Amino acid sequence: MVVAGILRLTGELPMSVDAQHVTKSAHYPQKHKNGSWKWTNHLAHESSPYLLQHAHNPVNWYPWGQEAFDESRRTGKPIFLSIGYSTCYWCHVMERQSFENPAIAAVLNEHFISIKVDREERPDVDDIYMAAVQLITGSGGWPMSVFLTAPTQTDVGLKPFYAGTYFPPQDGYGKPGFPTLLKSLSNAWNTQHAQVIEQADRIVEAVVRQLTQQHTPSQLSEHVTSDAVSLLMRIYEPTDGGFGKAPKFPQPANLLFLLEAQKRLPHAPVAKALIHTLDRMARGGMYDQVGGGFHRYSTDGQWLVPHFEKMLYDNGQLAETYIKAHEQKLASPTDDPQFYARVARRICDYVLLEMLDQSGGFWSAQDAEVDAKEGLNYLWVKKEIHAAIKDPKGAALALQMYGFGGGTNFQDPHHAKEPRRNVLFLPQPLTEVAREQGMSLEALLQVKKKIDAQLYATRQTRKQPGTDEKMLVAWNGMMIAGMANTGRVLGDARYIQAAAKAANAILTHMQADDGSLYRTMSHGHNAKIPAFLEDYAFFIHGLIELYRADGNDRWLNAATQLDAVVEKQFVAEHGGYFDTLADQADLFVRTRSMYDGALPSGNSQMVHNLIDLAEVTGDVAYHKRATRDLQAAVGAMAQSPVGLVHMVHAQLRLTDQMPVVSSSPTRSTVGRQVVDVKIEPQEVTLADQPVKLTLTLDIGLDYHLNAHHPGAGDDALIPTTVTLEQGEGLTLQVDYPQGIKRQYPFGDQPIQVYEGHVEIELTLTPSSTGLGEFSGEPVLVLQYQVCTEQSCLKPQTVTLPVQIHRQ
Repeated sequence: MVVAGILRLTGELPMSVDAQHVTKSAHYPQKHKNGSWKWTNHLAHESSPYLLQHAHNPVNWYPWGQEAFDESRRTGKPIFLSIGYSTCYWCHVMERQSFENPAIAAVLNEHFISIKVDREERPDVDDIYMAAVQLITGSGGWPMSVFLTAPTQTDVGLKPFYAGTYFPPQDGYGKPGFPTLLKSLSNAWNTQHAQVIEQADRIVEAVVRQLTQQHTPSQLSEHVTSDAVSLLMRIYEPTDGGFGKAPKFPQPANLLFLLEAQKRLPHAPVAKALIHTLDRMARGGMYDQVGGGFHRYSTDGQWLVPHFEKMLYDNGQLAETYIKAHEQKLASPTDDPQFYARVARRICDYVLLEMLDQSGGFWSAQDAEVDAKEGLNYLWVKKEIHAAIKDPKGAALALQMYGFGGGTNFQDPHHAKEPRRNVLFLPQPLTEVAREQGMSLEALLQVKKKIDAQLYATRQTRKQPGTDEKMLVAWNGMMIAGMANTGRVLGDARYIQAAAKAANAILTHMQADDGSLYRTMSHGHNAKIPAFLEDYAFFIHGLIELYRADGNDRWLNAATQLDAVVEKQFVAEHGGYFDTLADQADLFVRTRSMYDGALPSGNSQMVHNLIDLAEVTGDVAYHKRATRDLQAAVGAMAQSPVGLVHMVHAQLRLTDQMPVVSSSPTRSTVGRQVVDVKIEPQEVTLADQPVKLTLTLDIGLDYHLNAHHPGAGDDALIPTTVTLEQGEGLTLQVDYPQGIKRQYPFGDQPIQVYEGHVEIELTLTPSSTGLGEFSGEPVLVLQYQVCTEQSCLKPQTVTLPVQIHRQ
């Protein structure tokens, strides 16, 4: 910890606020008897639901901005910065205990300029001061409580000199309560000012070092992928699934990486870990069995009792994860091949039902608590099941199916006197339940659908958790990708159309005239705050997946234009990207995040985007930029392959994929092709004589194809091959050139390759029995593998544009 010294300053404490004004469970009315507010502060004109929650506190809150900074400069008071978000449980607790308390508010107002920040609106501010909290305390969390130096005529201020997270309203356990701490820090500011400033400068230096650490660009290492897989498998928890111990988070980036690794090189232990984790997550209480969608995380190791808030970014990523697992036909031991598809579908249905903004975009989050009680809306007791489901057999099945046989499983950790209740979960796979009931799985699913509808209808009569009704571009991008992929794989246009409406809302309401984006918007208007790297990165991802789903050029054109904005405004000198725009006066450091958290880093997602853009446009420039950005992250990946798992995933894709090159590109956005494929003539009529065709391949500079006979005894190299499909009554002869002998670093022996301009002669000959047996629609198919000097990429298959007729 950097700042143990400041704790000494809090040792000489003035007398604490009178305990009669500060109680842990006190309720402080915020309204007069006539219903009018007692207090209104500077947050009243904000659009963030989190800030508006505090607009009528007795604390004289300011939003983050120049007005607050100027007031701090004018008065000389230091700044108390409180950062949280609308669905944060302990944020609500600290508000009720301290920020609604007039006595504590009076201390804050007398000694500090108080600023409230919604971390979801300003992740840049959150990142910087969270780094300070972690350096000061050794840990972090929300609510974040940071004390900053006041600006002066010669110093911009805003430097942290003390920090923590939740502070209780009373002294106890040998530690000062919040009001005591406030007076102590104010006393230190006024009587030991030079020491406080010195302490703040030391913290700033440490934060800057941490957030601007760069690694020298290096050549990509082939070991980083296997290292990441090995490390994840080492922390895989074989009893209940997941990676690591309780509390267990879904960690979609880990799962998507392992899915990619498993697709590329099937490995039974990895497949088992994936299936086990995906099954247990979706059968646990962390998944809302009645309403669909995932809660934030599991408080235990069994995926049973969740922290009940629901975040859009989790559900967007998990929809994409489960639908990709379904698409890969990952074999579940439950003998339920549609299980993952149903999970993805119900995530999307939940979002469309409960998180849909009037503009067509998606809201951010739903609260964990109702009436200050964790998860109250989602919990059940047996009599409530019987009351909701009138049919006794249906109620009995619901009790069995949703785990009531083991007794109650939830006790509110903050309200010990509350009765115990049940979190609904699936202790058995539905296939086992169906067998025990003597039903087919399809029949059970129909009954379950009716049970869930009745339970959901009852649940809707209860008081509902609060919803954060702001749109964030980054999180919408994740949900757009999840919706688009789910719609594409399942052939369901509803989800593709919903994704398109959300994308249109952002492009219509949240894009400035110069093409840049805004970060946030509420209820279809008041778009504000210049977007950050993560907004561009994840929205571009959503646009590309939407283009793949419906083929509408608008989405691909928007993605390429926004990518150009990123390259202009965020790119770093030696590869990679900054998180924020340049020259932001309210930040003392320009951060450059590489590590993945609940959201993967914007840097790693941008590399994925570049690989995707290369794939869908055929433009080699995107491929080269992806390589540049990956090389800038090599050192960080080597140090922490799991910490940068989404970047490692991008490297795995880069070495395994290549742009899907059209044999006759027509899009104006397609750049220089990696392989330009032509065949002449493009239409032939067969009589009784052989017909010759010429296939030409023009291979881009710095690339080569494996020849038809690469040699070197390496079966992993895919040869260039032309085959005839659906051509009964015809034979195909191919005259392959020998190629050029080259030695590459990835092989021990030289191999034969094709470079530059290559011509391959094809001969089609009717069978000796005549054209009468020539049936079907003959198709010529080209398969090839593109390589660089460092690696070989994903094999490509192209249907050659030639029509073959009979006379």
